[in-house]
Amino acid sequence: MAVEAVNNYNRQDTCLVPMAKGATVGAAIGWALKYGYPLNQDEKTTKEYLHAMNEIKKNKDSFSPWTRSYIDEIKSKKEKSLAEDVFVKTYSGLKNGDKIGKARIIKAFREINANSPENAPELSRLFHEAKFQAEKMAKKAVDSYKLATKHFRPTGFFVTTGAVTGAMVALLHDIMKTEVKN
Repeated sequence: MAVEAVNNYNRQDTCLVPMAKGATVGAAIGWALKYGYPLNQDEKTTKEYLHAMNEIKKNKDSFSPWTRSYIDEIKSKKEKSLAEDVFVKTYSGLKNGDKIGKARIIKAFREINANSPENAPELSRLFHEAKFQAEKMAKKAVDSYKLATKHFRPTGFFVTTGAVTGAMVALLHDIMKTEVKN
């Protein structure tokens, strides 16, 4: 059984095919890494990124289209419970960006406790669900903005680096490959 690692050097023309395959695979991995690699500190401290994150946080904590869609879903019901009716009235008159104050929430609970205290847990659930829906939509918006930020990364850098790395790994693999003959 002979090991012929040195004879692979004599096959110079055949190392181009594995290098091309390695470069192709490396370029694909580099392109995927452009989107898979998390944002670095420089990308997170740009003026545009900080402004977008502040706007998303502000919309999460105030009356926003996300809250409006949840309220419209409740309004569309034919039969609303007393808690749902009080909940919808609590948000009436608010415009985008308005914060729902503690005074409005306390007033809603006082109204529900005066009329039917057994509906107070449902009202609490509705407020929590509205907050949860806004937080969920804010998280989706943050994820979308992070993806958009990654989209602006230079594709050429990631693809070229991946292609060169893939070609070098393929070349080293081809050089180090040993053939065993019986």
